[in-house]
Formats: sequence, structure tokens, C-alpha cells
Amino acid sequence: MTARADRILPAVLLVLMPGPGIAATLSATELMSMLSGTESSTASFVETKHSALLKAPLLLRGTLAYRRPDWLEKHVVHPYDERIVLDRGRLTIDNRTRNRKTTWSVTAAPGLAALVESIRATRAGDLPALESHYEVKVDGHRGKWSINLKPLDTQVAEHVSAVTVSGAAARIVRIEVQETSGDRAVMDISEEIK
Repeated sequence: MTARADRILPAVLLVLMPGPGIAATLSATELMSMLSGTESSTASFVETKHSALLKAPLLLRGTLAYRRPDWLEKHVVHPYDERIVLDRGRLTIDNRTRNRKTTWSVTAAPGLAALVESIRATRAGDLPALESHYEVKVDGHRGKWSINLKPLDTQVAEHVSAVTVSGAAARIVRIEVQETSGDRAVMDISEEIK
């Protein structure tokens, strides 16, 4: 090696190797391990629904809650009052504004089960559950990551082309659902984990 190459090679290696100031790429297993440490979380959210059927995007505000292993609640407080609760495989939608309440098993609706699992399994750090419904691709590092989920189930794929969950460390900060129709929903989340 020449003297110049002797000086350049260590500099190149320093640039290529992750160090304290450089974030290492995160694998799906590492991310799920990080997320699985969450016993419970609460959050506020703002969800924007974009649809060709709407003159303007629909803005929803509310709260989210999670308790390990499979309890989730989405409570919309504006522009209407509705609670959606997943508890041990049963989904309940209680729209208090319209005075309607419906409960059913998610196993009876495979498409619904896959959509519910995109959130529950991500929050729980349950990679096998995610992989049973989606092609899973993780991008980023511990400080800023995203999980891109492409439906494997044909019934889900008819309606949903992709779900992207983004976060920082063990927090989920955004969920985006892209429908095959071109419609999409983007939920920005401010989460507190325990």
C-alpha cells in the first residue's frame, strides 16, 4: 500500500462504521424487541382522512390506549364521540353520537383482523403476528424508524395497499394507511409509554 492509501483507508472505514454520532440501521427483530418492552401506553392523536368523496380532508381528534398483550382503544372525541376497543380478539365499536354499538370477533373477518394486527402487533413488538399478515420492511435507526407493511391477504390487499408505522425509540409517532382507491388516513400520535 502507498503512504497515501495508508492515510485514506482508515478515514474511509471511520465514515462507513457506525459510531456514537452515526445511527446504525435497525433490523425488524431489533425494532420488535425494542417495542415489546412496552407494558402500556396512552396517547393523543390527530387523524387526517383524505378521500375523493370528501370536499376537504376529515380531521379526527382523540386518544389511544394500549395494555399488553392485546387490549387497544381508540377514542374519537371530535367531530363525534366513538370508542373502538379491541379486547382479547373481540372488537367493539361504540358510536355514542349515533347511539350505535356493535361487537364481533376479529377472527370472523380476516381483513379486519389484518388491519387490527398492523397496530396491535406493532405496539406489542410481535413480529410473527405481523409477518402472518404482511410483508414487513423496516427502515431507519433507533431514533427514527418506519415499518412498511404490504398486505399478504388478498381481501385486505383489495382495499389497502400499504400501512406505514413510524416512530422514534419505543414510541409510535405516525400511522399511515394507503388505500387502493387512492384514499389515505394519516394519524399523528403523541405517545407516553410505560
